[in-house]
Amino acid sequence: MIAALLVAAVVLALLLLLCTFVQHLYLESLRLRTRESPALVFFKETLEDRLGLKTDTGALAFSLVKHTLLLLLGIVLLAVAIPGVAPGLAILEAAVFSFLVMVACAYLGPQLLYRKTGGTWLLPLLPLLKLLALVAKPFTILFGFLQSLAELGEPEAKRDENGRSNEDIDALISAGEEEGIFEKDDRRLIESVVAFGDKTVREVMTPRPNIVAISQDETLEGLRQLVINEQYSRIPVFENSIDQIIGFIHVRDMFEIEAEDRDKVPLAQLIRPIKSVPETKRVHDLFREMQEDGTHMAVVIDEYGNTAGLATMEDLVEEVFGEIHDEHEPTRDIEKIAENTYLVSGSFDLDHLYDLLHFRPEEETESTTVGGLVAEWLGRVPQPGEAVEREGIRLEVVAGNEFRVDRVRISKSPGTVNA
Repeated sequence: MIAALLVAAVVLALLLLLCTFVQHLYLESLRLRTRESPALVFFKETLEDRLGLKTDTGALAFSLVKHTLLLLLGIVLLAVAIPGVAPGLAILEAAVFSFLVMVACAYLGPQLLYRKTGGTWLLPLLPLLKLLALVAKPFTILFGFLQSLAELGEPEAKRDENGRSNEDIDALISAGEEEGIFEKDDRRLIESVVAFGDKTVREVMTPRPNIVAISQDETLEGLRQLVINEQYSRIPVFENSIDQIIGFIHVRDMFEIEAEDRDKVPLAQLIRPIKSVPETKRVHDLFREMQEDGTHMAVVIDEYGNTAGLATMEDLVEEVFGEIHDEHEPTRDIEKIAENTYLVSGSFDLDHLYDLLHFRPEEETESTTVGGLVAEWLGRVPQPGEAVEREGIRLEVVAGNEFRVDRVRISKSPGTVNA
């Protein structure tokens, strides 16, 4: 009887070694950056398709088999130890031997096989592996069903066009950090790239009140003065009102005209065409179109056909890399007053607050700008001097009028943690 139990223990230990090795191959296939070995190459090219399991399903199936074998091995070793020994001592002996077998067959052995063998010895064992996978498959289906039931009560995750949820993407980013594919400091950049695909043009455009434009009836001298004051290289041109933007002028074209001839050249002669896009257009689609067309500016139109704002290539790039300032606009949007205190424009993007103060509104908000957030929190258009404090952040209106907020002082309370 004892001999039969010992034989059973040896068989279970060998099966444990085999299943753990196959599970290790499946898990390595799932890694973002695999540690290549001849065994893994052979598994991917020859065995994986023959086993007929998806990579994640295979990893789960052989994990279930492995843990079942560990349980059976513990029972068999306990049965071997019980005769002629006190129950407490028998349990201790079984636990010690189970631990030693687990270290040898579920850790050290598979690692050595992965590094030192080519995996070709698995081919004759393919029928056995298929049988083990077949036995475990119903349990993997049950696990999937239970997981689906557990997810029924959870809010539906936002998914991209390929079916990936934000949680899936965040898990991939975390895995990339753990695998050493990129540094932790790269997380913000990667998250910005991911968020880039979800945003609409309305969220990144320069809003209508902040558009610097010129009438087609103006003179080149008027354009020159506007360029000197505003420091923009491209100026939209409108007919009658800002709702009728007919093109834009590149200042280079103006300066190519001799000074003595500028009074003779009408502004309309320098107008270049400008594309119009709806405010609901995806940012990544517009970015791709601008790349293909070689354009740098687009008029954003609302549902009523009016001008909602202006989108430039710089606006789109800033969504990934953050605010970009040249030597002519060092304080256009942000001015640091003190530690954790900044003066920003009312149109400052809420997403960029995280870069400054690691702050995101905890409650759901429809606002996309700091000025909009102040108005939303107060329930009205705030006037200069009004302030509101929530979630450890203080927003004080410094400049504005009865229609909009121009400048806001943002202060974060010491010790506030918001991620």
